[in-house]
Amino acid sequence: MNSDEIYEEIRKQIIDLSYEPGQMLSENQMVEQYKVSRTVIRAAFSRLQQTGFLEVYPQRGTFVSLINLNYIADLLMLRTAIEKEVIFELISYLSDERLNALIEKLEENMMKQELCSHEIDYHGNFPRLDSEFHEAMIQSVRRESLVALLGPYMGHIARWRNFDVSFDNRIPELIKEHRHILEAVKSKDIFLAQKALAEHLETITTIADRAMKEYPSYFIRQ
Repeated sequence: MNSDEIYEEIRKQIIDLSYEPGQMLSENQMVEQYKVSRTVIRAAFSRLQQTGFLEVYPQRGTFVSLINLNYIADLLMLRTAIEKEVIFELISYLSDERLNALIEKLEENMMKQELCSHEIDYHGNFPRLDSEFHEAMIQSVRRESLVALLGPYMGHIARWRNFDVSFDNRIPELIKEHRHILEAVKSKDIFLAQKALAEHLETITTIADRAMKEYPSYFIRQ
C-alpha cells in the first residue's frame, strides 16, 4: 500500500469511529500493521494532520482529533445554506416535468429508506440512501460543484453523523425528516421545505450536553 491508500483507510476508520476521538495512533503499530516503511506512515499521518483528523503533540505522540462541536456547527450551517438554496431553485425553476421526475426519484429512495428503520447505526444501507436523497436534489439543479467546495470538510460532518446516529438511534427519525422535506417539495412550499431541511441538518443542539456528559473524552471543551 502507498501513503495515499493508507491515508484513506485510516481516515475512514476515524470517520466511522473505529479509531475513537482522543485515541493514540502509533507509528510503530502502523508500520507493523501495513508492512510499510516509517516514511510512508509519516506521509499519511501528515495528511491526516493537515485535514484535521490527527493532532501531534511533541513528546507525547499522535492522537485522533477530538470532535469540536462549534466547528461542526459552522460546517452544518454552510451545508444548510447551500441546500436551502437548492430547495429554492428546484421549486422555483424546475419545469413541472423535471420536478415530477425528481419527486418520483425521491419517493423511490424513501421506500428503500423505510426498509432501513431497524438499523441501529450508520454502517448499514441507510447512509448510502441518505446521501442519494440529498444528492438527487442537488443534481436536479446542477449544484454539485458548489457542494464540492465543502468536500475537504465533509469527513468531519460524517464523523459527527456516525456518532449522532448511534448515540440516539436516530435512523427512524431521519427517515421521518426526509419525508417532511419531500412532502414540502411536493406541495411546492419553499418556506416549509427549507425549514424541514434546516431542522434535519441541525443535529447538535438537542444532544450536545448529553453527548459531552456521556462521552467527555470525545469532545473539545469550549
